[in-house]
Amino acid sequence: MQAQGALLFLHALKRWYKIKSSGGSEEIRRHMSQVDNLLKKELPMDTVNVDINPSDKPACKYLQSAADNGLKHETRYIVTHLQKFTSILHWQYGYGKLPEDMKENYAYSEILGPRGLIKSSDIAVGIVLLAPAAFYHYHEHPDLTESYLNLSGYFSQNDQAVYPPESIVLNKPGKSHKITNDSSQPLLLAYIWTGSKEAISESRMVFD
Repeated sequence: MQAQGALLFLHALKRWYKIKSSGGSEEIRRHMSQVDNLLKKELPMDTVNVDINPSDKPACKYLQSAADNGLKHETRYIVTHLQKFTSILHWQYGYGKLPEDMKENYAYSEILGPRGLIKSSDIAVGIVLLAPAAFYHYHEHPDLTESYLNLSGYFSQNDQAVYPPESIVLNKPGKSHKITNDSSQPLLLAYIWTGSKEAISESRMVFD
């Protein structure tokens, strides 16, 4: 049941990237199309083998409320599938040295990818969880194109806009970005990384 939930989550995310608007941005449209095609190639339709090694981080205490808030928005069908397998997620930090203020307030979990529940060398998909009022320090992914789909909460990236649930934000390789989160509720993002097989395998995340 939990393995099936992971697969349904990924298929729901694929559907979002296939049918939703790019806001008129050609770059975002190309990325969304690439994600749709990669997930179509990587995902089986019915059964899947999963690598289960659950672990958590302090920020996981906010997951339930973030998911509950996510049920209020159009992305609810993605969040509903996520709730089916949260107990088998492997939460991690992903950096060699994490700023002290992030240790209690940040975690991420790879669902599809080299270190995910479901293995892939062509794309990585997972979720990022931030506590209320968290600050995700400036960082970059040197060789990866990244997009966030906001599933729950309100955040700003580089102080440029406020992104509500259902927003997609695109970061090109090497783009330095920070995330600040609203103080009233936690933030739950789906992330997608695309790039070469080598870049996906290394999945480098570097603080500035």
